Amino acid sequence: MRNLFTLILIGLLFGELNAQRAYRSVDDIQGEWTEYTSYQKEEIISFCDFLFKEGYYERCLLTSFQLLYKFQNDPITPVVNYYIARCYEEMKNYDLASRYYQQVMDVEDTTSITFIASNYRNMYVTLLEGDIEFILESTSETIDPYLITFRGYAFMKKLNWEKARTSFIMAQSIFDHSHYNKLMTPLYQTIENVSTVPRHNKYLVFLVGSIIPGGGQFMLRDWDKGQGIFTSVSLLALIGAWGRAESLVGRNSFIESEATSIPLFSKYNGEPTGTRLINRDKIPSKMSISSSSFKYIVPPMIFGTGIFLSGTIKSFDDTQLKNERLVDFYIQERIDDISPSRFLDFPEPTLIVEEK
Repeated sequence: MRNLFTLILIGLLFGELNAQRAYRSVDDIQGEWTEYTSYQKEEIISFCDFLFKEGYYERCLLTSFQLLYKFQNDPITPVVNYYIARCYEEMKNYDLASRYYQQVMDVEDTTSITFIASNYRNMYVTLLEGDIEFILESTSETIDPYLITFRGYAFMKKLNWEKARTSFIMAQSIFDHSHYNKLMTPLYQTIENVSTVPRHNKYLVFLVGSIIPGGGQFMLRDWDKGQGIFTSVSLLALIGAWGRAESLVGRNSFIESEATSIPLFSKYNGEPTGTRLINRDKIPSKMSISSSSFKYIVPPMIFGTGIFLSGTIKSFDDTQLKNERLVDFYIQERIDDISPSRFLDFPEPTLIVEEK
């Protein structure tokens, strides 16, 4: 009985050793690692998707880069790059967002959802960056309603109302859906209301500027420039007046008695001068006082007049630019209210494909 138990124990140990040796074959190890890495990949993808949806864009970026590093050349790489671009877009780093959208488009087929979404998003962030010429050039021959809509926004930013309206009408006809008709209506209203934006009358600005130093700048609400011109002209006028008074009454007129001011006569050399001297002080009965104040008055007056006239002309020239800025401000304010983001309703790639 004892020998039988020993044999059974030896048999079990030998079988276990053989089982372990068979389990640890190269193929089995590779299969086990594949299952482990696949599970790890799914976990990282799920975590990355969760971070993006919850708005943790910096953490999502870090996780996305880890995913790219651990699973290089994986088929999911374009979608991960798309998520990276979306994170940068949400963080308002439009330059990097555009760079990663371009990376996606460089490797994806033009008919794929990832390519199309990246193209739309790239145009959107380019519009936000203000690269209007790139958008107009890239969409010059397109028939895609989304791209034509972005083209219309670009024309609005360039204050080209007719081409903007034409673009929106074309996009609306291609969309051919009541939903987009409703989205387009505020855009048409914005274009129509441009004529109601208050503007400055350049002739009135010139008139006020020619009467009051800096008046034109005050009309244009350039308060700092207006104050600078008014102060400079006033100071130079005061300097001119002060120089004239000093040349007539003397530098020390306020601290010395008038009796200390003695008129000078240059012909006391014993020759007859025809000047009649009276009284014991030998002061001429008639005197004329000459002044050299001209040299003190002219320079300040020239500089002051120059500033005055240049300020008036500058305000006249700046009126058109100021009016354009008022329109720009109106358009930007309206675009913020009716942002092109309202048209970002196209299908987008996702890291996790939901089963139906």
